[in-house]
Amino acid sequence: MSVVWKVVIIVCVVIAAAWGFMAAFVSAPRDTSPHWLATSDGMPRVIAHQGGNQERPGQTNLAFTHAHEIGVDIFELDLVLTADDQLAVIHDHTVDRSTDGSGAVADMTYAEIRSLDAGFGLEDEQGQPIRDPALNPFIGVGAYVPNLRELFETYPDTPMLIEIKDDDERGDRAAAVLWNLVQEFNREDLVVVASFNSRPLATFREISGGRVTMSGSMDDVVRFYVPHLLALHALNNNTPFQVFNLPMSFDVGPLTLNLTAGRLRRDIARRGMALHYWTINDDANMRRLIELGVDGIITDRPTRLMELIAEARSR
Repeated sequence: MSVVWKVVIIVCVVIAAAWGFMAAFVSAPRDTSPHWLATSDGMPRVIAHQGGNQERPGQTNLAFTHAHEIGVDIFELDLVLTADDQLAVIHDHTVDRSTDGSGAVADMTYAEIRSLDAGFGLEDEQGQPIRDPALNPFIGVGAYVPNLRELFETYPDTPMLIEIKDDDERGDRAAAVLWNLVQEFNREDLVVVASFNSRPLATFREISGGRVTMSGSMDDVVRFYVPHLLALHALNNNTPFQVFNLPMSFDVGPLTLNLTAGRLRRDIARRGMALHYWTINDDANMRRLIELGVDGIITDRPTRLMELIAEARSR
């Protein structure tokens, strides 16, 4: 055998051994709070998306009151920083879609935003706001946009999945205001901080010193998913978040990635991380995820999800 072939064989053996090590070595499971994991009987947590915006106007006092009354497990909500550095609980960067006002949240004080009628945030099955008073009974009945301080004061024991919508310097400021509120209300164990943007998450992670459960940004999830696909599991041992919030599938060009695949779910579970899916509103997918035993389901229809979980428990 020539020297060249011996070198090739040695290199291949080394690569195979390294690959095997990377595939086999997974760090000890994370100590993720049970708030974000499935219930003791294996049922998913009911996560009210924007408080349940097909049942009440999303992210309003009415939505969170209703969600609390029916007994959801977790509030899901979005934060946008106002002109006076308060955290308005609103999805968009403007008030146009969900209220009777107009303008950018960043240009308005919280008092100005709170004075608006937010009853227009009730959504139909296509996710569109119902702005016709004949079809939306919540217009003109006192719906408003709360700030995060009010939710922390009103619901001291309710876990919350919180998404920072701002990015760049405003995202940094929003992260700082959020951390101050989390400390003031001793909410370190009762929030998950999320964002599609990497910068505010990195800022929050740094200033909080890892004392709060984090979700991954889109970039974070991609950085986890690629080594997962290649079975290079050791590369994910230092993943800087504990909770996955995923759609059931994701299109990449002509390809559709199945994010409910058993291999992915098992990889996440053996790391002690939590897995939630969004935004699930149809009965068939709710039932499927209940049967798969996922940790949480984010839905605009929390009442219906709770009915289906009750049915599953009775079987």
